[in-house]
Amino acid sequence: MRPYHFKTLRARLTALMVSPVVLILLVAGISGFIYARDVMLDQWNESVMLQLERAAHEIEMRLSRPVELMEMFSQSGADSPETGLMEAIVRQLETLPGVIQVNLNSHFSAPPGQRRGGMRSNGGRGRFMRFHRGAFTKIAPPKIDEQLGAQTVSVTMVLMDTYDTPVGNLEIIIKFDYLVADITANVWWQNAMACIADRTSGRIMLASGLMQGRKTLGETGDALEGKLLEEIDAASAGTIWGPGMPPERIAGFHSLDTFPWALVVFADGQAILAPIINFRNGFVIGAALLILVIYGVIRLNVDRMSGIIRHLSLRAGTVATGEYEEKIEVKSHDEIGRLATSFNTMIDGLRERDTIRNTFGRYVDPDFARVLLEQPEAGRLGGRLQEVAILMADIRGFTPMAERLSPEETIDILNRYFSAIIPLVQEHRGIIVDFIGDAILAFFEPVDQSIEATAHRCVQCAFDMQAAMDRLNRELVDIDLPVLRMGIGVHSGPVVVGNIGSQARKKYGIVGASVNITQRIQGEAGVGETVVSEPVIAKVRSWVSVVRSFSATLKGVSTQVKLYVVHSDEKPER
Repeated sequence: MRPYHFKTLRARLTALMVSPVVLILLVAGISGFIYARDVMLDQWNESVMLQLERAAHEIEMRLSRPVELMEMFSQSGADSPETGLMEAIVRQLETLPGVIQVNLNSHFSAPPGQRRGGMRSNGGRGRFMRFHRGAFTKIAPPKIDEQLGAQTVSVTMVLMDTYDTPVGNLEIIIKFDYLVADITANVWWQNAMACIADRTSGRIMLASGLMQGRKTLGETGDALEGKLLEEIDAASAGTIWGPGMPPERIAGFHSLDTFPWALVVFADGQAILAPIINFRNGFVIGAALLILVIYGVIRLNVDRMSGIIRHLSLRAGTVATGEYEEKIEVKSHDEIGRLATSFNTMIDGLRERDTIRNTFGRYVDPDFARVLLEQPEAGRLGGRLQEVAILMADIRGFTPMAERLSPEETIDILNRYFSAIIPLVQEHRGIIVDFIGDAILAFFEPVDQSIEATAHRCVQCAFDMQAAMDRLNRELVDIDLPVLRMGIGVHSGPVVVGNIGSQARKKYGIVGASVNITQRIQGEAGVGETVVSEPVIAKVRSWVSVVRSFSATLKGVSTQVKLYVVHSDEKPER
């Protein structure tokens, strides 16, 4: 993944200064919120668990006396039971608050159903069944007893003989409203969303608030109630959070020891956490205001600095195009002010450098100059041995012509002449080495071509220069100036190519015997002729016509040199 790059200094400084503040506020806010949330939820959990524990204890207390008497009845059983004790226990059970009915049934007696009708054994009236002990089997969930006209709960004890064979059972039926009377009268129950549910099936036996009318926990598909069903069947008490942060709802439950029931209460998470939520909202607003203040400070202090830097950036773009007139206004003496001063100094240096370049180094095509500068040795003094094509052109009879003309006319003719010739050398990627009076010395280096293709460019440039003379002469005739005639010599040979001069001042050029030979060949050219040497004709013979050939003795050359006057057959592709 690529790193993000800031586009402005303001954005960078804003990120560097605001990010730590935001991070600190974020960490402090989140950690503080979590801590306060946990504290408030723990407090709610302790409060609710205490209420549920008390409610469960109240139900257990109302059931404790009937269960205690049933245990006493089971302990009184023997092979020869004391009928009076059993009779007393049963009658006491019948008189307990909330107990509607007591049934003592024997597997050997008449069918149950009549009040205490199955209480006695079939061994005779007044005698209880024989049993050895009793054991609780089940506590039935609340149901509507149509005969009694009330919602009841039944508690059953199985009576067994010495062989643990069931011989009967003892059942008491208790009003459900009596068991939960203390809970339903409590304020928290009336104001809460609570219920009493079966731990295994989730059946709701009593409900308050919005739970009224519900039959079973989880029947609506609510995720919290589904998780609650799993927890109440596995644990005796606990708290469960619903989804969301803070949680939308929270549930607490507490199981009863005697009954397979659980007391459940639901609460709105946001209502419980209202103080911390309000604090969170206030914290967010305060943090946002703090960040805005920091951003304002950054704007006030950074805009001046970033404005100068933006101006420097824009001016750097215009300086790259050669516009040096406008300078940066220096408004301070700090690092930014020194940067602006240095930039202005740089502009002065560039202006001076370009003046020198435009005066002495503008006779090379800019694109070709960039190609030359890409060479490793382009910026160093010294050179390398290289075969190049060399061209020298000279105006015939210019000296006596200049004697007849005024200085202004002489300069005018030369300027027109060079303006016509120099662009052709640049077009053919030639490098002008020097101007010798009215003569031009240029060479063509095979930078990215063969020497044959380079010789083609050089000779074609000579042909184009001769053609340009015809156009120039027509202009001169129109302004009553004498016409010009030019002779051109072209040679190819080894020279030393490189930077000549010193570190203070240097130029890219050539030195060697081939330069002198080219000058001598140019001297052999007649008016309007292009003369080439044997090394050149060997490279361009396929596309030039030889007008004539001749041998000449050149100064500095011990033997005669064969030369060729050529004319173009066709213009090659460059």
